[in-house]
Amino acid sequence: MVALLAAAALLTAGCGSDHNAGARFEPAEPGVLTVATAFVPAPGFWEGRSATAGFEAALARALAHRLGLRSVVVKQVPFASLVAGRLGGADIALSQLTPTDEREKSLDFSTPYLTAPAGVLALRRVQASDVQDLRGLRWVVSRFSTLTRIVDDEIRPDRAPIVVDDRAQAVAVLRAGRADALLLDLPVALGLAHDDPERFHVPGQLPHDGDLAAALPGGSPNHEIVDSEIRRLQADGTIDKLVTRWLGEAEQDVPLIRTEG
Repeated sequence: MVALLAAAALLTAGCGSDHNAGARFEPAEPGVLTVATAFVPAPGFWEGRSATAGFEAALARALAHRLGLRSVVVKQVPFASLVAGRLGGADIALSQLTPTDEREKSLDFSTPYLTAPAGVLALRRVQASDVQDLRGLRWVVSRFSTLTRIVDDEIRPDRAPIVVDDRAQAVAVLRAGRADALLLDLPVALGLAHDDPERFHVPGQLPHDGDLAAALPGGSPNHEIVDSEIRRLQADGTIDKLVTRWLGEAEQDVPLIRTEG
């Protein structure tokens, strides 16, 4: 099921002023950047009932501006559908997606817009400072997460993890107290902990860097221009400003927990 979440406010005057903006982009709907995402709300990334605030929401608006489009429409699409290349008619997906060889069989990924180490989201009562502590926790994992392999192969918990379909279900299991911890991209984990600090915290990060990137349907004629404009948003400092505004720099303060040795 695809749910239409919001149409972002019209972009301000000057839209399309960049020399390459909109030159080759072919939107599904004229003048509109249609963006698919799976998890709403996603604290720090897609905030508010209408999903118009947060890092990826702001990135979508900045990208639309660079492409010469007047507005952004957001569609909620199940994560399993997104990673299978089914974007529900959207032009791109911005959904904290990590490129993998398997996903690239059905999706075209942009250059990464965010580096994302693996972060441990845990219940507030949980303390963990080394891999032995992590192994003693009850974990919940998602079938479609690229981080599940790290839990299985490197943390190797003493008890079999609870397995669910997607991140929303995993967070619900954690929130209900049926599990102690969940491995997420660190910016996502920090956003959830910041949103509910009485329930969650992030006791550590693991030495595994991942990347988050925009995804387009495989073979999309828009891949090259989207990739180019994301690179320009990096080069002119726009993405750094959005990171500071919505995600902060707290990940530097999260202790590193090594799983080897």
